[in-house]
This record gives sequence, C-alpha cells and structure tokens, in this order.
Amino acid sequence: MIEYILKAFLVCFLGFFPASEIYVAIPSGIALGLDYCSTVVWSVAGSYTAVLLIHYGYERFSQIPQVKTWLNRFSSERFRNWIDIYGIGFVLLITPLLGVWVVSVTMKVFKMDSGLFLVYSFITVVISTVGLTALTYAGIDLAANGYKMIIGVTD
Repeated sequence: MIEYILKAFLVCFLGFFPASEIYVAIPSGIALGLDYCSTVVWSVAGSYTAVLLIHYGYERFSQIPQVKTWLNRFSSERFRNWIDIYGIGFVLLITPLLGVWVVSVTMKVFKMDSGLFLVYSFITVVISTVGLTALTYAGIDLAANGYKMIIGVTD
C-alpha cells in the first residue's frame, strides 16, 4: 500500500511540475508499475492541480505591484477579443502543446470566463492524458511484439 502511494505521489508530482506535466508523468507511472488507469488518474490529478493553483492564486499574486505591471504589459485588447470568441478552441487545442501552466496564466491575464476555462481545461487534460497513455501502451505493445518477431518467439 505504501509503495502504491509513493508511486502515485510521484506521478502526481510529475504531472504537476511545469517542465514535465503529463509527458513525463505517464511514461514514469507505467515504468514504475502503476496500472494504466491509476497512471491516468494521478497524472490528471497532478496536472489539474496546477490549473486550480493558478486559478485561485492568480488574483492574490497579481496584487503585487511589480507583477501587476508585468502582467499588464502582456494584455492586448485585440487578443482579449480573440479569446472571447475562440477561447474554448484555444484551450482545447493549445493546452496539450504548451501545457496547463502557460494556458492557465494566459487565460487569467486575458480574463476568460473562469467556469468555462475550468471545465474545458479539465476536459483537455483528461483527453490528452488518456490519448498519451493509449499511445504509450501502443508503443510498448509494438516494441514488445517487434522484439518477439525479431528473436522468433511465437505465442
């Protein structure tokens, strides 16, 4: 039980950590011996924790005068209008590429509707995590079967 908790915590932490997120958390969870379902759950938990941290901590953080000035430099009325129109699509398509940290801060800076952002970022995190887990499984399966073919083992 302790071993599972440690593995789950590590996968959750890797999913939370900005440089790795799910791209390191999923293969690590599988390599540690977690089942695929647990790997998905803990990767999503870690990644979505970052979204919640940014969502609820942004207001407090942006009250620091230097930070507020720095964030206002990135604000653009044109991009804000674009986010109002295409924000959901942006979240769905860009989050797997840039990561939840970048997209979460971007959506807070441009004041996207919080409820929509939380729902669609969760959907995106789940879909990309399940997809990456499926691709990892397919790659492991392909590699194992290819190895068996090379050495001439048949089932």
